[in-house]
Amino acid sequence: MKLAELARVPGATLDGDGEIEITGIEYDSRRVKPGDLFVAVTGIRADGHVFIQDALVAGAAAVAVQGDAPAPAGVSVVRLQSSRTGLAELASEFNGRPSRRLRLAGVTGTDGKTTTTHMAEHVLQASGLVAGAMSSVAYRVSGSETDNVSGQTTTESPQVQAWLRRMVDAGVECAVIETTSHALVQERVAACDFDVAAFTNVGHDHLDYHPTWEEYLEAKAKLIDITARAVDKGVEKTAVLNRDDPSYERLSRRPISRRWSYGLTSGADLQPLDLGVTGSGSQFRLKTPLGETYVSLRVPARFNVYNALCAAGVCLALGVPLEGIGAGLASFEGVRGRLERVELGQDFQVFIDFAHSAGALASALAELRPFTRERLIVVFGATARSDHDRPGMGRSAAQFADFFIITTDDPLSEDPAEIARDVQSGIGGKSPGLDYEIVIDRRSAIRRAIELAKPGDCVLLAGKGHERSMLTGSGAEPWDERAEAESAIRERLAAS
Repeated sequence: MKLAELARVPGATLDGDGEIEITGIEYDSRRVKPGDLFVAVTGIRADGHVFIQDALVAGAAAVAVQGDAPAPAGVSVVRLQSSRTGLAELASEFNGRPSRRLRLAGVTGTDGKTTTTHMAEHVLQASGLVAGAMSSVAYRVSGSETDNVSGQTTTESPQVQAWLRRMVDAGVECAVIETTSHALVQERVAACDFDVAAFTNVGHDHLDYHPTWEEYLEAKAKLIDITARAVDKGVEKTAVLNRDDPSYERLSRRPISRRWSYGLTSGADLQPLDLGVTGSGSQFRLKTPLGETYVSLRVPARFNVYNALCAAGVCLALGVPLEGIGAGLASFEGVRGRLERVELGQDFQVFIDFAHSAGALASALAELRPFTRERLIVVFGATARSDHDRPGMGRSAAQFADFFIITTDDPLSEDPAEIARDVQSGIGGKSPGLDYEIVIDRRSAIRRAIELAKPGDCVLLAGKGHERSMLTGSGAEPWDERAEAESAIRERLAAS
């Protein structure tokens, strides 16, 4: 694409030769290839304008800067009002505005985003619509899956737009994007023309990045604003909101063409009637604005009922007929690392879950409790990657588990033993050896839990979920929670 064509995006002006051919959009000078347009983004830790010369040495054909930032003489420059918003617009334009050729939903919230995203994508695909999804676990295009190894739930805008373009090229009709508050604040999805904005819940996570819960909620609410002003594609712009969540009152005041609520309360637009929950799933009649359908879920936990209600709202808004909702949800088998059962014939239950905050850990344990005949055992650690309440994680384990093992989870450059002591400080009234142990090596901790399990017990391995690496001070080390669990179970079975 010619530079002049790219420079037509909103808020851009061009200084220099507009006939230059641009072969890619890049914001990281270390990844620049000859022919790229390098976009100098002002970030939290670094200012991309400092790396303009590095990008030019690597072969950048032109640069994009924010406002009147200086650029080397003789270099063609696209000037942007905001380099973050501009990056999204440039990436979208370069890829042919792919979201305008898709029916597109964004799913945000604190918990349940990944499951809801893949649940909705599955229902779309099962109903006969060619579908795609982007999540912290994987990118799916018409049933084909690629692991997300980026370390980001919602990647930067050039990657988002490239995947949307890949979906369009593959004939995808509808897509669902898991959308974080970071991505919304940093404009990673600013150039996505959404048709549906869906919300799971808004807890108290990421308050290292958002100073207050109100600001966190405001960041999430941007998804409704983006959707409401997006290009009209013949799909009524819809917000799907959790009526049972404290965020509902504020989010429901955000202007948008259509608003559907879901929840267990009688006033919700989407509601489960005659709900029955078991250890393996749930059954209910789903009341919707378009009628009723029967749903039989094969994934456990009451929170997956909420996820199913949200996914149903997304799919109805995107055009799935009512009868396709129940059938699609019935065939959904879950998401890797989200209350994922590990079954090798042992006489105790083992689950893997991504729960890596105090609230998520408490929720997962509370869901497993009614279906645990004997002891509920959990292995978990606190990650160094965010502000997760370490003592709070200890309190959650002490309150909801019968026995727990504190271990390591992405310590980065911190001392794992010190992190474990922080977790331990919140447990209060529990005795080491009797109620809990500290086993720093995670592999050993998993084996210890499996060794301790008796018939009827339930073991939850929390924190790593789908992730394929352990982040330490020396870098990313390969890790596979399911493989470790299976290995430990096989050893236990062989020894018995």
